[in-house]
Amino acid sequence: MSDYKRFISYIYEYVQGEKRESLGFVKVNARDGRCKIQIHLRGFYTRGQKPCEAYIFTQKRERLSGQPLGELEDKNGALEWCGVTETDNLMKGGFSLEESQGIYIEGEDHIYAAQWDDFPVDVERFEPLRRSVRQTLGGTSEGTAPEKERKPEEEVRAAQITEEIPAKGQEVQTAPKQEIPKSKPDSRKEQWEYLTRHFPVMQYVDGEGAVMSSIRLDPQSLTRIPRNKWELGNNSFLLHGIYNYRHLLLLRRQTQEEITYYIGVPGVYSDQEQMMASMFGFQEFRMLKEPGAGKSTLGYWCRTLGA
Repeated sequence: MSDYKRFISYIYEYVQGEKRESLGFVKVNARDGRCKIQIHLRGFYTRGQKPCEAYIFTQKRERLSGQPLGELEDKNGALEWCGVTETDNLMKGGFSLEESQGIYIEGEDHIYAAQWDDFPVDVERFEPLRRSVRQTLGGTSEGTAPEKERKPEEEVRAAQITEEIPAKGQEVQTAPKQEIPKSKPDSRKEQWEYLTRHFPVMQYVDGEGAVMSSIRLDPQSLTRIPRNKWELGNNSFLLHGIYNYRHLLLLRRQTQEEITYYIGVPGVYSDQEQMMASMFGFQEFRMLKEPGAGKSTLGYWCRTLGA
């Protein structure tokens, strides 16, 4: 597959230029020169309210220039937009997906925005590019195809491994077997030992008798970790958790049979949040049990860390 790219970014409300809570997400799926964009925002229109207008923007000098996508539609208690455009020329705006930086949404007395790297958007610097053709979800405009009649794209197929066929009379040679090393150094162990020397560690025993060790890291602590000591990656769900709860957990679970390392992103359990977490590899939700917590659903979305 050529130029395949797929990612999700969170949409935040902005009040007087300040980034507030997350109210939705934008999903981008680009392949073979076509880019599908889906926007989902919590909320609905009231009678006489001005529809929200969505833009995809890029950096041009000191401004954030936005190319119109269309008006969000009220669907089942949420505001949505979905469309397809050219990857190298988004909505005929003169810039590509690689050059784009995020989504800007403007409604009646409300501003929402999402940046691909999840950093705050300087909404005060936004200005729309001139719209040449009216673009709505149900209509067709230059450079965009109506999405309602399009079938879902197939998932990316795994690459097939092909074998060379020897010519007639050619002797078939088998590659010598390579010896598998008896033990492979575990970089996670070295990384964990580094962190325990620099940050406090809490320990407890979970319900299955395993020893759990955890290191709590806030945004300031993360800047003290060298990249070669713990590669956290640019995971939007992880950044979303850090921004809202100001910390994350690194976990080590030890039993008699094995040692497993996790990363935990704080959050509150819900079906929608579970769907978002699983998209970024956080499959397990561990409840946070504290004295007096009662039936609180606050906990951590966890994923294992590979060697």
